[in-house]
Amino acid sequence: MSANNRIDKAWDRRACPLCDSSKLLSKPDSSAKHPAEFMSWETAKSYFIGLRNNQVFFSYYRCQDCGLLYCPWYFNPKQISELYAEMPDNMMGEDKSTVSKTQSTYARWIMRPGVSNNRYLEVGPDIGLVAKEIAAINTPEHVTFIEPNASIRGELLANLSGVSSIEVVSFLDSMRETKFSLVAGIHVYDHLVNPLQDLIEIRKKAESGAYIAIVVHNEKSLLRHLLKSKWPPFCLQHPQLYNPKTLKLILENSNWSLYKRSKTKNWYHVKNFAQISSSVLGIKMPLIKYIPNVEIPVKLGNMIILAKAK
Repeated sequence: MSANNRIDKAWDRRACPLCDSSKLLSKPDSSAKHPAEFMSWETAKSYFIGLRNNQVFFSYYRCQDCGLLYCPWYFNPKQISELYAEMPDNMMGEDKSTVSKTQSTYARWIMRPGVSNNRYLEVGPDIGLVAKEIAAINTPEHVTFIEPNASIRGELLANLSGVSSIEVVSFLDSMRETKFSLVAGIHVYDHLVNPLQDLIEIRKKAESGAYIAIVVHNEKSLLRHLLKSKWPPFCLQHPQLYNPKTLKLILENSNWSLYKRSKTKNWYHVKNFAQISSSVLGIKMPLIKYIPNVEIPVKLGNMIILAKAK
């Protein structure tokens, strides 16, 4: 770790990704014990994967013009490409069946009357559990996935084996010209460095009356305020984090209109959830081995939204 408090030359300096302002307070809204902006690239990248006590992350500042919470210093495009090229799946040590319960809840919430998934686009699908649940409700005619992680594509395609027309690309501009009726991004828009531009481009590829479904962390949640800098979404993978106001604003600025919003639940085995909590909080829990391994729903302060193309 760097021994000084000078920003390392490895990092890109960003304006606000929502409004392009550079107005910040002198102190961050939240910072790690060892902020990533003071580290070298070689040191910081070793903390990219995993949850731990005293998590390393780039300091988050609040934009003084629009209120978005974001990291003014962050990885550059070449670094991001390297970091995401071989990411493990995002199941947090859970069984696929347990994670599928969470994804099934998302799918049923999204697939309400009036929402068509005939031409379905998902950004950052991971291994495709949400898409699988949505396809189980209604088999789409065509599916496109934007997934740069080549290591999980085999499992991604296997989970959508019942769909006859599937395209998997690494980047938005690599897609065929298709107009989509439903777009989904589950815990992905807090990972994107240029989320406004990406949402604008996705809107151009959406048909009239299309919907977009988004799940993100809520940085105004009670859990965030209770855990402070130990809140797990404060991590190297999130260049910005939203609250209901800033999420609505970025959708409006990219020509989407908010339709529905709700809080979400995540399913965990009690023992796994206790182990994760122990790691994040730095608290020893010697009795974890005696905890019954049952599944429970947990509210983590996340939100799911459905917006309609203007």
